[in-house]
Amino acid sequence: MTAMANCVLAVTIILLAACGPTPEQQAAMAAAQRADDQNRCIGYGFAPSTDAFASCMMTTASQREAQQAADRRAAAAQQAATDRQNAAIQARKDAADRDAWDRTTHQGAYSDYSSGAPAYSPPQFPASSSSTPVDAVRNSIQDDMDRMEHAGTLSQ
Repeated sequence: MTAMANCVLAVTIILLAACGPTPEQQAAMAAAQRADDQNRCIGYGFAPSTDAFASCMMTTASQREAQQAADRRAAAAQQAATDRQNAAIQARKDAADRDAWDRTTHQGAYSDYSSGAPAYSPPQFPASSSSTPVDAVRNSIQDDMDRMEHAGTLSQ
């Protein structure tokens, strides 16, 4: 790996490590959660160091984990619905863009096969040596614009 790639990799690792809580923060959050669970079970009337208190603590932890799992599933379902909605919107935009392009270029559903004319004909460069290829392209573009204006597909 090059020095630049190593530098980018090191910065990425540092930034990713900074995203989550530190082990000390995780331990503090767990201790706070345990204290909250203990207060809840004491509030229900269970005395610490009894089987009923231990059962209350396990039930409270299980309920919290179940709620967190339900929250994660709900968030995933919401994200999936948003993704489906965004994909449908993008598909409609893409279809409209394709339709507009086909209409402008007389392709697809807008092609006119009855006239016998090809959908595309390459520009014809004049044989005279007095004009340059740039002039020929400019004239070809002007001819195309004149045809489009005459057909009503070009707005001023």
